[in-house]
Amino acid sequence: MVLQDDVLVELNRHLAQRVECDDEVDAGLLPVFLEEAGELLAKIALCMASPNQAPLRRLLHTLKGSARMAGVLSISQIAHKMEERLHDEAAVQADFASISRLLDGMRSEVASEAVATPGERFYRTVWQAAKATGHEVYLEVTGLGENAALLRALTAPIEHLLRNAVVHGIESPLHRMACGKPPVGEVRITISQAGDEFVIELCDDGRGLDLDALRARAVSMGVLSEADGLVGDDELAQLIFIPGISTASEVTQLAGRGIGMDVVQGYVAERSGRIGVSTARGQGTAFTIYLPGC
Repeated sequence: MVLQDDVLVELNRHLAQRVECDDEVDAGLLPVFLEEAGELLAKIALCMASPNQAPLRRLLHTLKGSARMAGVLSISQIAHKMEERLHDEAAVQADFASISRLLDGMRSEVASEAVATPGERFYRTVWQAAKATGHEVYLEVTGLGENAALLRALTAPIEHLLRNAVVHGIESPLHRMACGKPPVGEVRITISQAGDEFVIELCDDGRGLDLDALRARAVSMGVLSEADGLVGDDELAQLIFIPGISTASEVTQLAGRGIGMDVVQGYVAERSGRIGVSTARGQGTAFTIYLPGC
């Protein structure tokens, strides 16, 4: 959990009273969220008139995750509802208006200087996902200090990777102990420089990607055929970046719509970078992001 001083605690209390009774607003994260949400809402407005719903779904998924991370559960829940009823134009318009109203109300309450650092946001994201799932997780971040400015541009996609690691990767304490693992799972972020590239590695010691589920989903989508039985594990793992691919067995506000990893890859590609993934059954998953140096 992010430790806050008395000023931020008081601002949290005040904001929670002014927004929605179910919200757990983090005052340190809220200003950054409001900036991101404003940009996302503008893009959502443009996509709402398009018959192609895929971009709209991706934007709503991103908004939902960012809102949950900042503790603005009211907006996260409304975005979740929008995803469920995109076929109902009137309902979507009403939900969009509700989100706009909530954002406008919060903007008037936020002190611009109360901005969380990337590290604070990462710890908060893991804490919230662990709280929601009942998993016990230890997060270690190495190399952040000298690279904080670099990470600001990638905070949102890294948060998505962190949520996935806690929700999909790290097992429950009882399951881990039954497998001979310590009850507390580990997630590590390491930032370094290799030659003329910055390297960001995010790894967990969880169950690893469900490659059988990835293969089955890819076959059902027509990405692979039944004849592609010789596709190796490394190639299967890369399927996680295809829009619509998901190994989640149910849809929740945290995961399960097959939307997200392609957005992460898009963030990285926009910055002339690349991302790869490796996984081992029962041992964990590692995502590595490569970005060009200055």
